Amino acid sequence: MSEQTKQSKEFSKPIFIGEWRVYDIGSTTLNDLAKEKIINIHTSDSKVLNKKPDALIVDTNKEIILYVESKNDGKLNSDKQISKAISQQFSTSQKVKARIYAVRDSVKTIWMNPETGNQIMDEHGNPLLTNIHPASMPKETENLLKKILSSISSNNDNLLKHEYLNPTDLAVKVHQKLWITKNVSPSTALYTFVEFFLFKFLSDLGVLKGMYSFDYLLSLYEENSEIDVLNTYLSNNGARGKMKKLFPKSDDGTGIINGNIFHENNGDAKTFHAILETFKSYEKENGKFINISKDFKSQLFESFLKQDSDSKNMGQFFTPLKIVDNMVRMVDVKSKMSICDPACGVGKFLLEIVSDRINEFYSYDNENKKLLSSISLTGYDKYSEDNEDKIIILAKANTLIYFSKMLSENPSATFAKQFSNEILNKCFELKHSTLGTLEKVEDNKYDLILANPPYVVNGSAEMRKLTTDFEWGGLGVESMFLEWIIRSVKEGGIANVVIPDGILSNINNKTLKTKILDCCYIESIISLPIKAFFNTPKKTYILTLKKKVKNEDKTYPTQNYPIFTYICSSIGETLDVYRFDTPDDNDLKDAVDNYNLWRNSTPEIIQDIIEIRANGRFKALDISEFSSDKSWIIENWWSEEEKVAIGLKREVKKQSIDDFIDLISETEDLMEGIKEELECLK
Repeated sequence: MSEQTKQSKEFSKPIFIGEWRVYDIGSTTLNDLAKEKIINIHTSDSKVLNKKPDALIVDTNKEIILYVESKNDGKLNSDKQISKAISQQFSTSQKVKARIYAVRDSVKTIWMNPETGNQIMDEHGNPLLTNIHPASMPKETENLLKKILSSISSNNDNLLKHEYLNPTDLAVKVHQKLWITKNVSPSTALYTFVEFFLFKFLSDLGVLKGMYSFDYLLSLYEENSEIDVLNTYLSNNGARGKMKKLFPKSDDGTGIINGNIFHENNGDAKTFHAILETFKSYEKENGKFINISKDFKSQLFESFLKQDSDSKNMGQFFTPLKIVDNMVRMVDVKSKMSICDPACGVGKFLLEIVSDRINEFYSYDNENKKLLSSISLTGYDKYSEDNEDKIIILAKANTLIYFSKMLSENPSATFAKQFSNEILNKCFELKHSTLGTLEKVEDNKYDLILANPPYVVNGSAEMRKLTTDFEWGGLGVESMFLEWIIRSVKEGGIANVVIPDGILSNINNKTLKTKILDCCYIESIISLPIKAFFNTPKKTYILTLKKKVKNEDKTYPTQNYPIFTYICSSIGETLDVYRFDTPDDNDLKDAVDNYNLWRNSTPEIIQDIIEIRANGRFKALDISEFSSDKSWIIENWWSEEEKVAIGLKREVKKQSIDDFIDLISETEDLMEGIKEELECLK
C-alpha cells in the first residue's frame, strides 16, 4: 500500500460528509484501495484495477458514491477539453459501479451519470456545473449528492423538480371545513381526507374511469342536487363501492375504505360538495394527483397533527418521520429479508424501508399478471374501541401513496386487485384480540424488526394473565413487546426499537436485562430528547440489538466490543406540536452518521474520529459496565461538567458569601418597592 493511502487512513482529521468518507487519493490504484478494504471492487479487469482516481467519496458499505477526476484550471474551458477529461476515467467509474462520476477544477464540476453515460442536467435541463467543497461545505455537498442520487437512474439524467403537491395547504383547508361543519377530531379528519385523496388520486391515474371518476361525480352537480350526488358516491354502484371492489378487504376485515362520516342529509351533502371543489381548485393550481412527491407521502399524517394542539390521540398513529428515517438508516436492508413492525401504526417504518427501492424489491409480470416481490414486510396493530380499524386502514392507504409510481405504470383493475391481495392485505394485519400482537410470540421468524411499541404500565398485569408465552417479566406492556421482539428476531438478526427509560432503569426489568445480555449484542443506545414524540413527554431511547448466534454447545458467545452511546438534544425539528424543520440543529442525524461509521469500521480505529465529530455527545461504553441489576441510563456515564458542556444541564455557579449578601440586599430592595406599591393601592 502506498504511503499516501497510509496517511489518508491514519490522518487524525479525515474529511467526512455525513456518514460518507472522502478519500483524496492521487497516486494510489483502485487495486490498492480494494486490498485495504477501503472500497468494494466489482471487476477483475487489471487495466481498471490499475487506474488511479484523484478522489473518491465512499459510503459505509465501501461502495463508491462519487468518482472524481481533477483537472488544473483552464483544462475545462472548451467542449473538446471537457470531452477529453471525461473520457479519461469515465469507463472506469462505470466498471467499479460508482453512483456518480465528476470531472472538476476549482471553478466548476462536470457531473456524469455512469448508468446512462450522459451528463447530469439541472432541474431546467441545463448542464449541472455546481462545484463541491467537501472540507469547507460538507452539509451543502451532502445535500447536493443526495439530490443527485435521488434523481438520476438508468433512464433519467435530470435533477427532479420539486413536485408541486404539498399536503399542508390542502390538509388545512379540508380539516377546517370538517371542523366547522362536523366538529371532527384531527384523526377523523385525516381518515376522511385520505379517502378523498385516494378517490382523486385513483381517478387521475385512470384506475377509476368513466362514471366512477372524480370529474364525472363533480359534473353531476350541474343537473342534480347535492344530496343526490352524495348518495351516488356512497352507493354500492358508485365510486366508493368501486374502490372497495378494486381493493377488497383482508381477512381481518380492513380495506382501504371502511366506515364514513358522511350521511344522507343536506348538511353533509353540502360539506361533501365543498371538499370536492377544494380538491378541484387545488388541481387547477398544482396539477393532477399523479406524481406524488416523497414529501407528500411523508408529511401527510404530520400535517393533520399540526392543526390541533391535542396530539395525544394522533401520536399513537405514527412516529415522527425524522426518527423513522434515521432508524431506517441504522440498518441494512437486502432482498429476501423478512421485516416486521409489531406496532406498525400507519406503516412508516416498513414503507420508508422500501420507499426509494420499490423497483428493486417489487415488479409486475404483465404477461402472467403477477406481482413479484423479493422482500417480506409484516405490520401488526391492535384494534381499539377509540380508533376501531382506522390505523390499519390508514396504513393501507399510506401504502397506496408510497407505491403511486407503480400504480401509475399499471393503471388497471387487474393490477389493483393483485396489489391489494399481495401487498396491502399481506403486509398489514389488524389484531382483534385483547393482547393484539402479543397474543403469540413468533420465535426466530424475522431478519429485522423496527418498532416504536406502546408504553403502558396500567393494565399490563391483567394482560400477562391472558397468556403464558411471556417468561421474562418486567414492567409495562413495553417489556412484553421487547421480549416479543427479541424472541421473534432470527439469530444474527437486528432489532432497532424505541424504548422508554423505564426499560433501562427499573429494577423490575432485571430478568429482561439479563436476557438481553445473554442472547443479544447491544449495538447502540441513543438518547432522544424529551418531547421527541408527539403524544408523550416521556424520556425515550433508540436501542439497537443484534441477536447472537448460539455456539455449537447451545451457549451464547460473549460480547467483546463496546456499545455505541450518544446523547441527542435535537432531532431536526422543533419539539412542539408544530414540528418546524430545523435542519441545522439535528443531533439525531449526526448520531446516526457516526453510528454508521462505527458499525462499519473497527471501533479502535474510528473511536477517536467520532469523539472529535460528536463534540462530547458520544461515548464507547464497555459491555462489562452493563449488568442486570444496574441502571443502563447512558447519561449516568456523563459527568456534570460534560452534561453542562453539551447543554444537557445548566451550569450552576457557586455563590460566594459576598454574592449571597448582595442577593439578600437586592431582595430587600425589591420587597420594599412592593410594599410601597401596596401602600399606594391601599
